[in-house]
Amino acid sequence: MPANWYIPSSASATLVVGLAKGGAIAFRVTPAAEVGEIVGPTTDPVAIGVRNVGSVAGTIGLRIRDLDGATVWTGSISLDIDEFGWVYPALNYPMPARDLRLRAEAYHDSIVDDYTDKTIILIVRVDTATTLTLEPTSIEPGGIYHYKGRLTRTDTGAGLSGMEIIARREGAEVGSGTTGADGNYDIPATGPTTAGSFSCQAVFQGVVPFAASSADARLGVSLLAAQVVWPLVAATLGLSLVVFGLSK
Repeated sequence: MPANWYIPSSASATLVVGLAKGGAIAFRVTPAAEVGEIVGPTTDPVAIGVRNVGSVAGTIGLRIRDLDGATVWTGSISLDIDEFGWVYPALNYPMPARDLRLRAEAYHDSIVDDYTDKTIILIVRVDTATTLTLEPTSIEPGGIYHYKGRLTRTDTGAGLSGMEIIARREGAEVGSGTTGADGNYDIPATGPTTAGSFSCQAVFQGVVPFAASSADARLGVSLLAAQVVWPLVAATLGLSLVVFGLSK
């Protein structure tokens, strides 16, 4: 066998000493939600911020876990040494019927480098009721009338103070006011300049945790009966006086 039968060969590889590690995690998520509400919609996205605190540039694994359930989301981010970056996970995770404890983790392999916890508080919605009375219920064109009523919570019947009530007529806003200590409100408005029957509404638009509610009433606009009758009476009396004088 020839001496050079075995031809020499070789291979090379780069040994990376160190690794990319995630640290100093920032975690942004809505503080509260109602049951069934989607956590992390496009209008209020979840965000994870992380810094590469490792010794080399590289990819850092990220995930969000429901501490009382399963893993909600997994992803990653590539960062240089000491670089900080943001990731915006699309969770689309429905709020359970409990406070939601979430943990954002940065990890490599099976090792968690750093994490941050957030709790989303479950909002228990409180239904409300709004009442409405128009005073007076009938006015002359351009006259002043009032929206009066009370805003209460339906579970206890207690009045809700400091809440904005919007007065509308035929769908258009004509005034607004704030409920007092007992939940009552009184909103003055100027009537339309044309005669007719008009739909009026008092609207509470809702504020966490109180649900929206509204009430309706109708406003009549016309010449008041007295304005029509008294001139006729006066004219009739005047005529009678003339006749009476002639008869003397």
